[in-house]
Amino acid sequence: MADILEKIINFSGTAVTITTTTETVIISSGAIILPFNTAQVIVRAWAQLTTGAATTTVTPRIRRGTAATGTLVGEENAENVKAAAGSTEPFFVIAAEGRSNERSVEYSLTLEQASATGNGSVLFAAIEVEVLTG
Repeated sequence: MADILEKIINFSGTAVTITTTTETVIISSGAIILPFNTAQVIVRAWAQLTTGAATTTVTPRIRRGTAATGTLVGEENAENVKAAAGSTEPFFVIAAEGRSNERSVEYSLTLEQASATGNGSVLFAAIEVEVLTG
């Protein structure tokens, strides 16, 4: 069974605007130390989004680093909006990867709306990163 070596959690209640269909960083974890040469990393993230007008799907992603252009970790799957555009909905994503020969790593949650003609607004978000024995 794997042991948890390091853990970091970050929460934010600061509103983040998603400009129509632009992939946007919602929250970043901050750097987490990798205490051994080899480790497994699990990332869990959640955001509460009020979707923009005409939004049909939202794609949550975990990216390595602090930019929307960072390396994708795990899958990217568009989720159908469950209520009318302009409603507030939760979006969750979990990803995992192995890392080696690094001192630290940082992750970000991004969201991207599809078909949106209006901006979305994230009301609250959280990200949790665990480093496990490799």
